[in-house]
Amino acid sequence: MLSRIFRETENTVVNRRRQIDTLKIFNDNVTEIQEDVEYRVEFSAGGYSMAVQVSLCPEFPRKRPVLKVSPQIDHPWVNEQSEIISAPGLVNFTVHSDLGRVVQAIIREFERRPPDLIGESAGRLPATHQKGQEACTSGHTSPAHIMPAFSQPRALSFPELQDLSTAELEHLSQSQDRLDDFIDKLPVVQKLNNNVEDMITRNEELAKENLSKQPRLEELGYSVREKLDALAVLKNSYESLSQEYQRLSDRYAPGSIKESLRLAALHSDEESERIAEQFLGGRMSVEQFVSIYLQKRTVSQIRKTKEEKLGSQLSELQRAGY
Repeated sequence: MLSRIFRETENTVVNRRRQIDTLKIFNDNVTEIQEDVEYRVEFSAGGYSMAVQVSLCPEFPRKRPVLKVSPQIDHPWVNEQSEIISAPGLVNFTVHSDLGRVVQAIIREFERRPPDLIGESAGRLPATHQKGQEACTSGHTSPAHIMPAFSQPRALSFPELQDLSTAELEHLSQSQDRLDDFIDKLPVVQKLNNNVEDMITRNEELAKENLSKQPRLEELGYSVREKLDALAVLKNSYESLSQEYQRLSDRYAPGSIKESLRLAALHSDEESERIAEQFLGGRMSVEQFVSIYLQKRTVSQIRKTKEEKLGSQLSELQRAGY
């Protein structure tokens, strides 16, 4: 229906504007490249000047934005095309998210843990440690936003490795399965696994709770549709009555009544003239002529008198400003 379509369109425009406003509220150095479509947010990380390019498709915010970082960096959240794809806030983006907070969280991640620029060798781990890190990033449970923690020195990231001999380390690095098993048994990974399980359980509970509300929502939706149908009937009735009111208002307006009296008086005069012609032509007796002629002239005179009196009253009202 028109009301629903108008409401949905209005909500989409308002939500899009609100999302863009949050981008400017929660972030500094926001530059508008193309109004309502493309924005650039500049910041500094690790001594480098960087920027996040924000592109909004026509379906935004029902579809998530496209974010790209420049210059090209090495980070688990960023793919080879410099597009940010794994940031938690972006992955879980909905119409109820805040674009400004999502971009703010990404920038803070880069500021707290400055990523390496592509081609930069400083700050990279040895190959063995990189394998361990890749295993974590490609594992089944470690979320992407934890990955930068593995770029710290080995003793801080994997204290369990201190008790292993060189042979055991080599043996561990030569088998992806053994490496995965070792990582899965790390306390920090087990803690993350438990957190993920808790989140999954909570999401399932929320999903069940939402599903339990579906019958009530459907009932309310049906009630709303009934009320909209009743509103449409009342609207049609109102329009019909409004037209009838306007017709009667025009008909019984003082000016219309005055004009009707004038026309009626003129009609009575014409009838009296016709009766006179019949009498003069010998088609009517004297008694009939006198009776009918006087009646018509009397009616005509009464109507003229009423017209003149009403016209005088209307003139007085006009002079009084009504």
